[in-house]
Amino acid sequence: MHPFSILTAGIFVAGYSTARWDLVTRLYELAIFAWDHGVVTRAAKAFAILSVFFFLFILPIERLASREIDLHPRTAGSGISAREQLKRRGSF
Repeated sequence: MHPFSILTAGIFVAGYSTARWDLVTRLYELAIFAWDHGVVTRAAKAFAILSVFFFLFILPIERLASREIDLHPRTAGSGISAREQLKRRGSF
């Protein structure tokens, strides 16, 4: 291999490993900072509150909508398309 290519590869490997090490240490410091300032606890509380909201409000509405769909199904042949309605009125 050409000496310039070996030097270039060595610099690349050194820079890459240094950058990776810097990212890992910063991530570690960020995790410690977040733990010390209660970010994990607040995120867990927010997840719990959103889950309760979902179970109390969204799921019952979804169940009600499913039941109404089962009670009043729409068949494909019974309705008239918007295009057909416009043609019948002469607006299209």
